[in-house]
Amino acid sequence: MQFSRCFLIILFIPFLAWSNDPEKVFVTADHVYEPQIQTVLFYPVKGEGRSLLDFPVLNLQKPQFLALEFDELGDQYKNYNFKLIHCNHDWKQSILSDFEFLQEYNEFTVDNYEISTNTRNTYIHYNFVVPRVKVSGNYVLKVYRSQNQEDLIITRRFIVYDSKVVVQMEPKFALDPGKRFSHQQMDFTINYGDYHIYNPREMIKVVARQNGRWDNAIYNLQPMFLKEEEHFLDYHFYMNENVFPGTNEYRGFDIRSLRFRGQNISNVTYNDLKAEAFVIPDVSRNKRNLTQYIDLNGRYVIENFETRQGSVEADYVDIYFKLMLNEPTKDKVYLFGLLTDWELRPEFRMTPDSSNNRVLLGHTKVKQGFYNYSYVVVGSDGKPDEIALEGSYSQAENMYDIMVYFRPLGGRYDQLVGYSVVDYNKLR
Repeated sequence: MQFSRCFLIILFIPFLAWSNDPEKVFVTADHVYEPQIQTVLFYPVKGEGRSLLDFPVLNLQKPQFLALEFDELGDQYKNYNFKLIHCNHDWKQSILSDFEFLQEYNEFTVDNYEISTNTRNTYIHYNFVVPRVKVSGNYVLKVYRSQNQEDLIITRRFIVYDSKVVVQMEPKFALDPGKRFSHQQMDFTINYGDYHIYNPREMIKVVARQNGRWDNAIYNLQPMFLKEEEHFLDYHFYMNENVFPGTNEYRGFDIRSLRFRGQNISNVTYNDLKAEAFVIPDVSRNKRNLTQYIDLNGRYVIENFETRQGSVEADYVDIYFKLMLNEPTKDKVYLFGLLTDWELRPEFRMTPDSSNNRVLLGHTKVKQGFYNYSYVVVGSDGKPDEIALEGSYSQAENMYDIMVYFRPLGGRYDQLVGYSVVDYNKLR
């Protein structure tokens, strides 16, 4: 299966000198281990369609697959392999052997690749399809170089569910009066019908996410009410157990063409060696009225308007950001979103302008496309504060999904027996 002509969702990291790091540490999280590996895209394939903005989630009973694509800067093809790792609900590796969740030997070759065409920055574009699995649960895809599992390149999470229980989601504004206008509450129920669950409070684990993010997911929610005779669990809370900040609609910019200025781009310059784009200066949106518009919930797509072949003909562009503050800050400010894997990365930190300490500047390289992003402030606790510069509004649009895990008495792993997703405050 070829994926050379499609939109891409990308992860970007600035161009840095690379060396083979002998101290790479495997993590069961979305992570890129080398800076020349860029444009990581992980999405479901359903029939002939590609769900490029969908989360990497599969139904065990349906004919669906996952595809992964990435670029490596340079003009030399490398040998890459990948394998799958089965995990429990908390992303710790389960005790299942490979043959218990796969039909074949658990090491696969990445053998589809193309070199970029007519681009200022040469890169090799790789793509492959992930094999089907036999059991539900959490999985980590691990990509590594030349059959050496210590020489890590990429890890990506995905989930596979088997619909054994019914999840009904009821998103709403937070019931807490202090959070009513800034937060969103995810109430839900679970009906397990004839499915044999003898001690649901102990055997069931529930995880709730916002916009497909694992970094702020809520784990181990316990039901408020249990109706065993009706096989029914009620998760309507009153103490903010299942409350998320509504945050704001994501900022965005469009560099799908270098011949004209796209959305929120103030200027574009290019020559035979380099292309540059300047994002219109940003300001804080906290304590302002919410402006509703359709966004990508922190995600992004790749496309070259001129050629329509984003996978191998979209170029890398130097992007410059400017954030104007109301007053100077001693806290760290970062660009944030799926483009950073929802991580705080040094290369995405904004730096003060030498001539004005109320202005922060940022610079990176991205592949041509349309991007969402936000700004987060990091104080002494080291945690990202998404509200400080973006504000938080209960009317903002967000995607929520619920995962229901079950481990029977004597079970050896967490099964994913229920899944549901809803788009709250969706704009029509």
